[in-house]
Amino acid sequence: MKKTILAFTLLISTITFSQSIQVQNMVSYLRNKDLVKAKAAADAAAVHESTKSSAKMWLYRGNVYRAIFFDTSSTIRKIDSESEEKALEAYINCMKNDKDLVYKDEVKNILIDVAAAVSNKANSYSRNKEFDKALVCYDLLEASLPYDFEGGIKRKNISKEKLMEYKFNMYQYAGNKEKTKEYADKLIAIKYKDPKIYTGMVALSLNNKDTATALSYIEQGKAMFEDNMELITTELDIYIKRGKTDELRDKLKAAIDVSPDNEILHFILGFVYQGTKHFEDSEKEYLKAIELKSDYERAIYNLGALYYSGGKEWNEKLNSLPPKDPKTKEYETKSNDYFKKAVSYLETSFEITKDPQTKKILRPLCIRLGETAKAEKYK
Repeated sequence: MKKTILAFTLLISTITFSQSIQVQNMVSYLRNKDLVKAKAAADAAAVHESTKSSAKMWLYRGNVYRAIFFDTSSTIRKIDSESEEKALEAYINCMKNDKDLVYKDEVKNILIDVAAAVSNKANSYSRNKEFDKALVCYDLLEASLPYDFEGGIKRKNISKEKLMEYKFNMYQYAGNKEKTKEYADKLIAIKYKDPKIYTGMVALSLNNKDTATALSYIEQGKAMFEDNMELITTELDIYIKRGKTDELRDKLKAAIDVSPDNEILHFILGFVYQGTKHFEDSEKEYLKAIELKSDYERAIYNLGALYYSGGKEWNEKLNSLPPKDPKTKEYETKSNDYFKKAVSYLETSFEITKDPQTKKILRPLCIRLGETAKAEKYK
């Protein structure tokens, strides 16, 4: 009996020793750049009872997989297609098992570079529609955040909030409506500042023919991004299709009564009037918005666009006149007057934004008005 117990003890000791040797082999193979054997030793040590809780083992396993994905040889990188993920997982496990933080200084800087590599990998997976693999990366990145001792990972634009956004984007791209809504609502709950959360959910709601929910997301979005044109345009389209533009206009007027010096409210009301072909009312509201905020580019551009539309309308009327019609001069003057006003405001807008589309509008307008020298600026 004693011989049996002794034999069993020796067997356990031998196995434990052999696994410790695997760790030493891993280190040796890594030092000699034999990454195929280093990987085999690392994989064996990671699953064995005697070494799977060793912080040291996880550190060296991380180093092995980091060496694989950092290698310049495609042959070496093909040893394991998930080496970035496995390296990050290993360093996380190292920290989890390192109760006395013996390896903290050794791991903290490495972790930053590996997290960045995994973040890039997640984006690649998502683009290739490998959504399950992308999700694994995002979960690993979240698990790494408690060990971001000096904020290096955060400086790589990786944070709990940012990972929520990445997951939202991924689920939206994947067409997973339930998960998209789940992460949108999480982001909205923490007041995450990105308008695409709201515009994305508006689009999803409208695709589901749920106009009420779409309007709810628009209201929430406008509370944070008052003059977001996508939200404003979509809201106006909804009200037009429902035949309720008067309701939207009245809501805005009531809001202006409370806050008469809010240039954004005047701008939005001007946009509503523009969308419903009330030219003079639209002009009045845009001018008021600019009076309240002289560099309000959106209002400046929209007023320029309004005058441009007016000029086009008079030009179309001019072109429809028969030859030698007595109204020819009147229509030409009105058309040019509107185009001159359009140039004035569009130029100011272009000075602020340098928008190439605005530039494309300005050049032919200047030529039309005979301002050839000015037209040269907008080539």
